[in-house]
Amino acid sequence: MPTIRDVSRLANVSVATVSRVINANQPVSADTKARVVAAMAELGYQPNSNAKALATNRSDILGMVLGDLGGPFFGDLMAQAEEETRRLKRHLLVTAGGHSRDIELEAIDFLLRRQVDALMLHVDSLTDADLYELSTKTDTPIVLINRYVPDLHAHCIHVNNEVGGELITRHLIEQGHEAIACITGPLYKGDSRGRLQGYRRALEQAGLPYVEQRVVESDYMEAGGSEAIERLLSRKTPFTAVVCGNDLMAFGAIRSLRLHGFSVPQDIDVTGYDDIVLSSYVEPSLTTIHVPIGAMGVQAARLAVQLATGQRPTAQQAFEPQLVVRGSTRSRSSDQSSQPMHSKFVQQQ
Repeated sequence: MPTIRDVSRLANVSVATVSRVINANQPVSADTKARVVAAMAELGYQPNSNAKALATNRSDILGMVLGDLGGPFFGDLMAQAEEETRRLKRHLLVTAGGHSRDIELEAIDFLLRRQVDALMLHVDSLTDADLYELSTKTDTPIVLINRYVPDLHAHCIHVNNEVGGELITRHLIEQGHEAIACITGPLYKGDSRGRLQGYRRALEQAGLPYVEQRVVESDYMEAGGSEAIERLLSRKTPFTAVVCGNDLMAFGAIRSLRLHGFSVPQDIDVTGYDDIVLSSYVEPSLTTIHVPIGAMGVQAARLAVQLATGQRPTAQQAFEPQLVVRGSTRSRSSDQSSQPMHSKFVQQQ
């Protein structure tokens, strides 16, 4: 395997000059640079990335921590961030945080020890205080994805989840619903709390009561959506629509409702959140909130590079959720089934 000394001998320059050409950290004449580049090509020399990182204080690698590496949500985020990272002539190193504080900290430490130029974090268990403390203890720039921390506002790529929760609930109210159930994600997560707050705000603005018995906390998984419907039905508090904290829980909710003899949307409307690819292909297609997670991944990579290289940040940081109306909701303005205690619900008790 050729070494930097082999390159220096063939190009008839010093090892230091070869290093300057590789790292582009000091001026070198065009003729000298051409000889060094030609020698590297002839020998097939590849600079050692670790040595380059030490010399330039830059690895050209971005680190990313995600909750997990499965599912369409994180898959889209990771794919778009990786594509943008490559376009910016860098590489992406991804690891999972496992939705656990200890594992998230371990994943961050793993990336920092590999001298990544910046960290992109989609983490759930670390608190705002944890993240702020991390930012004060490392010189590596941090970008937070799908999360807003006021003390780190210039480092956040986020969407307004309260607005999203309000949009989807208001849509159901406009369809004629008054008894609207809500299946939330884990309430230790900021996005879950934001969506629940939006649900409550829409009810309040419409003069409708917030009923605790119609709210179930779940886990953002399809099975969790099914189990949440079982809990709602067991409470014997009628509802004619269900707001789900994400699309996967909505899929599970629809399946469980069908097992109990309900049709969606003929008997009960169901909505999701995120607008993952499957949402337009299930039957019925899912009314949901579109979260531009792929675009957020692109902007996170862009912001990470800008922060790592000292550029003025120009990446888009705030995104607005958008309502996508599909087949799982319908108007009940002239339909008796909009009454909370309709006969079919009673029969299921």
